[in-house]
Amino acid sequence: MAETIRIGNVEIIAIQDCAAQAPWNVLFPQQTQEQWEPHKQWLSEDGKTLSLSISSFVVRSQGKTILIDTGIGAKDRPFFPNGRLPDALRDEGIKPEDIDIVACTHMHIDHVGWHTTKTETGEFVATFPNAKLVFVEKEWNFFTDPDFAKDQPHIQDSILPIKDTADIVLVDGEHKLTDDIVLVPTPGHTVAHSSYAIVSNGEAGIIWGDVCHHPAQVTELWSPVFDMNPAL
Repeated sequence: MAETIRIGNVEIIAIQDCAAQAPWNVLFPQQTQEQWEPHKQWLSEDGKTLSLSISSFVVRSQGKTILIDTGIGAKDRPFFPNGRLPDALRDEGIKPEDIDIVACTHMHIDHVGWHTTKTETGEFVATFPNAKLVFVEKEWNFFTDPDFAKDQPHIQDSILPIKDTADIVLVDGEHKLTDDIVLVPTPGHTVAHSSYAIVSNGEAGIIWGDVCHHPAQVTELWSPVFDMNPAL
């Protein structure tokens, strides 16, 4: 079973799409082996690789079932294993049709992969047919710009096929998904990366996406290679 926590009246289920390994010096090229020494418990036995989890979060609030981020998908990406999010959801008794809202922290390859599923005829269709798909407008405009999208296979197969058919909602600022969940702008990793603050019944938490990629970053001001604007 997936890990479940509660924040006030809100239930959050962490769903792993897939696990991966990566060399730390590829993810954090500015860091040194000495800087990793205080965090060596997170490294492989030979000190060369990190374990990573590509995950999504099911959030239940005020009668809504919300999915935040959709993982890598199953599209044979270079350097990534295929994910299993729909099956992982079913393991928790959740069908794709049960999802009311799909929101994403940002539009990188490992966060929108299951927005679509490839059919036997080679078409890409919406994985969550009954869901509103929430995107920050500035993020959407950047990633779907034709000059940018033409070099981004994950936009071509995970976003553009449903651009004109899905129920897409473009938002700005501190948008509320429910009374308990509000989008909080946290740009830097991408142009309009967002986190989701959960405040309910006197308790609070945050789903922060790729503000932090690894536990070492909780105490270290390290910027991974994927950050578009490290200073920000």
